[in-house]
Amino acid sequence: MSMRWVMRLVVGCMAMGLGLPGPLGAEEAPPVLGSVDVVVTATKGDKTLADVPGSVTVVTRQDLQAEHIQTVDDALNSLAGVFVKRSKGLMDSTASVRLRGFNGDQYTLILLDGQPLNDAYTGGLDWGTLPTGNIERIEVVRGAASSLYGGNAMGGVINIITRTPDQPQFSATTGWGANAGRRYRLSAGDRLWDCLSLHIGYEEEETDGYVTTPVVATVVSGAGTVAGGYPMNDKYGNPGRWVVGDKGDNAAERRVLDAKLLLDFSDTGYAAFTAVSGRNEYDYGPPHTYLGTYGDNTTYAIAGDGRARFRPNDFISYTGIGQNQTDTYTLALEEKIGLVKLNAQAGTVIVDDRYTLETGSGMQGYVDSPGSLKITENQSRFGELRGDLPLGQAHTLTMGASYRLDESDTDDYEVPFYRCLTGRGPSTFYSGGNSKTWALFAQDEWRVIEPVSLYLGLRYDAWKVYDGVSGAPDDRSYYPSNTKSEVSPKIAAVYRVLPGTTLRASVGQAFRAPTLYELYRSWQSYATTYQSNPALKPEKVLTYEMGLEQYLFGEKTRLAVTAYLSDIEDLIYYQTDGNTKLRNNAGAARTYGLELEASQEVFDWFTLWANYTLTDTKITDNPTDIESEYERFAGIPRRVWNLGLDARNKWVSGSIAGHYSSKIYNDSDNRDDEEGVYGTYQPSLTVDAKLTLTPHQGLEVSLSVDNLFDREYYEYYLTNGRTYMAEVSLRY
Repeated sequence: MSMRWVMRLVVGCMAMGLGLPGPLGAEEAPPVLGSVDVVVTATKGDKTLADVPGSVTVVTRQDLQAEHIQTVDDALNSLAGVFVKRSKGLMDSTASVRLRGFNGDQYTLILLDGQPLNDAYTGGLDWGTLPTGNIERIEVVRGAASSLYGGNAMGGVINIITRTPDQPQFSATTGWGANAGRRYRLSAGDRLWDCLSLHIGYEEEETDGYVTTPVVATVVSGAGTVAGGYPMNDKYGNPGRWVVGDKGDNAAERRVLDAKLLLDFSDTGYAAFTAVSGRNEYDYGPPHTYLGTYGDNTTYAIAGDGRARFRPNDFISYTGIGQNQTDTYTLALEEKIGLVKLNAQAGTVIVDDRYTLETGSGMQGYVDSPGSLKITENQSRFGELRGDLPLGQAHTLTMGASYRLDESDTDDYEVPFYRCLTGRGPSTFYSGGNSKTWALFAQDEWRVIEPVSLYLGLRYDAWKVYDGVSGAPDDRSYYPSNTKSEVSPKIAAVYRVLPGTTLRASVGQAFRAPTLYELYRSWQSYATTYQSNPALKPEKVLTYEMGLEQYLFGEKTRLAVTAYLSDIEDLIYYQTDGNTKLRNNAGAARTYGLELEASQEVFDWFTLWANYTLTDTKITDNPTDIESEYERFAGIPRRVWNLGLDARNKWVSGSIAGHYSSKIYNDSDNRDDEEGVYGTYQPSLTVDAKLTLTPHQGLEVSLSVDNLFDREYYEYYLTNGRTYMAEVSLRY
């Protein structure tokens, strides 16, 4: 199906639908099962789960309390169609949530109370800077959603919705756990007057961490001088490496302050202000040697039949400290004027991200190596105005306009000590630029007959990048502005066949504009230069989807299946030319997906659940990297399944969940197939459990155990073994 055909079909259906006087058939609608939860993200309006035109999951506050949640992305780890990449627990500064086979946060639009959180630099998000204690629910909408939301919504939309208290609420939690883990959470809220609600929260968590990264030396011929260590293949299965130590315990700390104020200024209108300030930090402790020495220019490990040289700088390479500060502010207003419900939103996300890397010579180590410091300051500003207008009995028309402005600046500095963020000299390299996007969108909800609804959406986005600069102070490149536009149509249908039986189908296009990082940031690693490209075009996907949801036995049993096909074009890939890798729109791909879900309420207090995700990705065309063609996407497992049980009683509750992920490739040619070695992603099976006791009303005592069976495996880094967290909470 061509894009032009889809556009014509959407526009034609909207025109035809708006001309109908009313619904066909006036019989009373059948009762809706599975409709307890009301969601807003799928259509930008209130809809029951049975009526949403897509695959949607709601993670409730009760779900969050039943599991061990360190960061918000942990709450999404057990959902069908979702893969959470968090290789090192709290210490992972590059954790991401990946929907529908897309590799990275930049392909999923992430919202906080409707405010986009994807940053202005990479399109990503530091999940550790978000609060966990004030969440009312998380709505996850899978599939192409650019017809309503524009860029980044290729894999779907995640909307984190915060609490609005309507009565006095208070909670205080303290916890202690493995690896010297410490956790403190405090929140309070109340309906201060009939028209004003306030919630304030603070949370802090830190850990001394664990060893994540081995120190690997290359084996050559000759005789060694010291004994110790062990052999390790590379990620392709080739021998010739020797582990001489590790890079120390990888520690982390996060602190988040949040507040929400809601004012009901009329019987039909309100204003809500949300503010979140979060900081996430990581560090490495002193490294460890397995040979009794950190080496020098004459020291060699005895490595089988050969030897491996190592020096102090090997134990700190590619380590340092990092700090991300993200501040989010959003103001939302809603009012009903006559038949029209108006919504307005404005907000900003301000990010200060900085990290260091060592740059010393072979004999400089943990206590004396100089380093480099990279500071990225970026800000996005967002505004949207939309209205919902009922047209007769058959239609609800949603129309709106939005605007987003992004700006980013990155500077490189030299610092005298690599584990310190101060003492920097003048900037040695700069990259930066700006982008702006404005959009118009419309959606018609057409109730064709009582059991059947059509959703016809169309959005136009105009995108411009400008003021792009990159280079050293005496050799900077200034790039011309670049303008693109995208049209994103979508058609979706919902058919409630019988009470408890719902069919859904859709076809829609989504896109992702290249980030300021991809457009303007160039960098070098050893002899290879990774070159940006200011002429990049947006990536696009056309997705076809069909699903069936079935409730049985009075909603005690739920079964769901969703299948989809995505055709992706203009994928951004590196084109290799000698020692230079240039970003280019050169890739095309196809993804087949299958998501199966089942849950069974055995008793009122006991539920079993399971889901299975098959994501069959394939690069179909990539002239810049021929070896990647007909290979799977990097960073995405082909199969994921989750299986668990939840038990909830008045004074005791518990949950246990198993998670399996198949092999993940990190290289585009899928040659990194070795398992159990540093730098590779191997299949994994883990089990997590949590038990909560409520001996007295308002008092909770819980014990969480992650990786219950102490499975050790690599997700590039070595993952953590069995860990625990004991907590005491006071609530009312």
